[in-house]
Amino acid sequence: MPEHSHFNNILINNQKRIRLYTAFIGAFLLILSVTACGGGGSPGIASVGGGTIGGGTSGTVTLTWDAPTTNEDGTPLNDLGGYKVYYGRSSRSYTNSIDAGLDNSIAIGALSQGTWFFAVTAYDTSGNESGYSNEVIKQVW
Repeated sequence: MPEHSHFNNILINNQKRIRLYTAFIGAFLLILSVTACGGGGSPGIASVGGGTIGGGTSGTVTLTWDAPTTNEDGTPLNDLGGYKVYYGRSSRSYTNSIDAGLDNSIAIGALSQGTWFFAVTAYDTSGNESGYSNEVIKQVW
């Protein structure tokens, strides 16, 4: 199946404009954004693909994505089962995963200092899982 991609602008954190990469991956379209705060709870600013976040020695990342409405072939998506969030310390080499169910946002806490990489997949009610969404990166200070 061919992959199609485009860019969308989204406002987050006090109307800071960031550019999000979206892609048809597998059977689903996922748009992934990241916001974060450091250990002190103060809002930070994240940019997709390699921004930095100020904060404490541990942090919380909140990932948000738009629910897909169609399959890659354009037919309506009627059997969305949920989402899985993958994250780790290396790009595209994720060591952790969380099943987010049908929620399109999740907070991941207690992240240690360093660089973290995140991606989301969608799965249908039969258990078929899409490929990874675009990857987002968060630097925890």
